[in-house]
Amino acid sequence: MQLSLTNLVDQLDDLFSERATRAFRAASGLQRDVAPVPELPEVARLEAFQVTSELLESPRVDEAKRARLVLLRRHLARAYVEAQTLEANAALQKFLQGHQFFAAGKTWTPREAMRELPRLSSRESRVTLSAELSTLLAAHEPLVARLLDGTMEAMAGLKLSPTAFVEELAGRPLAPRLDAARQTLAQTADASLDLLGYALKKLDPMLTPRGAAGHDAERAALGPWLFENFRREDLTHAISRCLGDLGLSANAEGRITVDSEQRPGRDPSPLCFELRVPDQIRLLLTPEMGFDAYAGWLSAWGIALHRANVGRALPFVERRLGDRSVIDAVGVMFESFLLDEGWLKRYLRLTASQAKEAARAFASRQLLQLRRAAGLALYSNEAISRGSWSSLADEYMPRMAGALGVEVPRGQTLFEIDAFGDRLVKLDAFALEHVMRGHLQERFNEDFWRNPATGRWLTDLASRGQHDDAPVVAKTYFGVELSVSSAALHRVSVMGA
Repeated sequence: MQLSLTNLVDQLDDLFSERATRAFRAASGLQRDVAPVPELPEVARLEAFQVTSELLESPRVDEAKRARLVLLRRHLARAYVEAQTLEANAALQKFLQGHQFFAAGKTWTPREAMRELPRLSSRESRVTLSAELSTLLAAHEPLVARLLDGTMEAMAGLKLSPTAFVEELAGRPLAPRLDAARQTLAQTADASLDLLGYALKKLDPMLTPRGAAGHDAERAALGPWLFENFRREDLTHAISRCLGDLGLSANAEGRITVDSEQRPGRDPSPLCFELRVPDQIRLLLTPEMGFDAYAGWLSAWGIALHRANVGRALPFVERRLGDRSVIDAVGVMFESFLLDEGWLKRYLRLTASQAKEAARAFASRQLLQLRRAAGLALYSNEAISRGSWSSLADEYMPRMAGALGVEVPRGQTLFEIDAFGDRLVKLDAFALEHVMRGHLQERFNEDFWRNPATGRWLTDLASRGQHDDAPVVAKTYFGVELSVSSAALHRVSVMGA
């Protein structure tokens, strides 16, 4: 039995590598029509999950091995559900990435439209594209319903309720995490509306939250009035200087490879691909201007450096299968350098007034992200727990309008449901980042972002791998509990609200 799991883990290592390699080649434009990598037969047939569960019940398993088995079983639970819904998900992705429609003077796929909508400078074009996209998504909701039905059936195959499934993936109770999401929304409601009103006025003096739409809030979150302060030509230099001050090798002594070559079919988003951890990390980066580019580059590079410094001798499960929010917290910490006026003045050479304005605008952007994740986490939990997709739009629209402060399109109702608790992972990442940053400021001063001791601290954190979940990291290393609302309120304080 143990030999079977050992062989399975070896196969998972190779599977992860092949999937990441194909994903990188597809996103970089190096290869088109990349075939998906099939799930391992043992995983698709439930065998691995069952064997791992049986071993966990054995009193002869020591604590170290038990901890690794828990990480393995979490992955196997998710992988089984994804394997059972492979066909339904493929149909959905084919629609999102391949279906074409014409709106606002251009032909789009749904995926392109969702990504590019807030980047359209003309509000008239955004209104047109948003309406067409919403109608199109509403007409294809059966694709999502089929995927969600399959997901529920697969959970039942694991003998797990939707709540138990999310708890299995996270390794902790769901209710306190949902309470934290509610608390975040409640404690930042008034400030969020004030900050949104400020950002919308910067975008268009005639816009108010009452008359704005979701695409207006997303456009404002890009801070287009600040584009000239976040120039494309300064991006690489600013980040390389920052990494140098931290004493971090930008390519981790060759373990990180950067691809910035322009090709047809290339994904413009900053992306990190973990081919082999820690030795083969690929960064896909396209120089652009604005918050999106700077935040994306900082986050992706922070994650790449974190993964490239994982202890090579650690078992596979501790290198690859732990709590994703710990990794993402490092990415959030790097992108949150943009909250710091000192960082903005040092690396972008902004004036004091420019730095203050940029930090406030970026805080508003992150607060919107936090509130959106919290709203979707709560909405998704209720939708999945109910298990019926009819009339969800009636609940989705007021709930998300309350979270975002603006009107939201009806057509995205089912497309926003998160059955795996990934929105909660995002909230955990922000909460852990808040703890880590506070620790670094206390230990290495306010300008910790230019202290080589911070770089050494980060590589030491990375070297421990993914043995511990975010709450354990916060409690064991820093002696505090995770608090999503504290992370959100910090963004409010940066805004001076």
